[in-house]
Amino acid sequence: MGNTAGYSLKAATLVWFFYAVTTVLLAILTSWALYSQVNYGYAFWYKQLDIQQHIDHYGPQNRFKQGFEQLPPEQHIEAFEQIRNAVHEHGEGLSNLQYSLPSGQKVLLLHRAEVVHLEDVANLIDAGRLLFVVLVLLWLPLAWCCLSLGLPGWRERLLITVIGVVGVLAWLAVAGPTEVFYQFHVWLFPADHQWFFYWQDSLMSTLMKAPALFGGIALAIALGALLLLPAFYFAGWGLASRLTPTRNRKPHLS
Repeated sequence: MGNTAGYSLKAATLVWFFYAVTTVLLAILTSWALYSQVNYGYAFWYKQLDIQQHIDHYGPQNRFKQGFEQLPPEQHIEAFEQIRNAVHEHGEGLSNLQYSLPSGQKVLLLHRAEVVHLEDVANLIDAGRLLFVVLVLLWLPLAWCCLSLGLPGWRERLLITVIGVVGVLAWLAVAGPTEVFYQFHVWLFPADHQWFFYWQDSLMSTLMKAPALFGGIALAIALGALLLLPAFYFAGWGLASRLTPTRNRKPHLS
């Protein structure tokens, strides 16, 4: 009996862990999708991060493109929105994005290496959409399995949660947000594709004041995910409860 109870607890804990991870990822991906609909708050971050001053300083130093610093803020925001729209449409049109100088001359916004990188970003977004579908398909079955096997005790759930949160925070504290940001680039993008650009070499990087803008975007997505997480967690639980007869539910295990 002891061994059986132990195996049951391990199975219940493992299933709950996968359910918890699924809800966390669903919350993050949903927050990401919603924030993208408002252009990732770029107009807000443009002011908060003094991006206009950043462009004024580094725009004239750009070795590939000229005149970007001559544009008003509205056109900087429009340029970011063009990039945002293209990467969310499978990268279509990236090589044709332009900005207009005060003289009326049209200039291509991106050089080839930037286009390749943003196409990789577009592929990542497409992969994120596919992952979202997979997670949605797993969400209710995992919740149903949790009800059928029984929840692990609150101590086990709290311990797993604390270990996960502390682990992420410790990584950020020790390595630093910038190094974590770079490490994700190493993991997610092809090794032979450039992803690091100096501000003097890239209007894309200057326009985004990388990586500062991404820190603000990540913070906004994280806050949104924290708000959505309880909704996903308890909605899955509630829907699974309706599908699971009371007699088939296991009590909490400990």
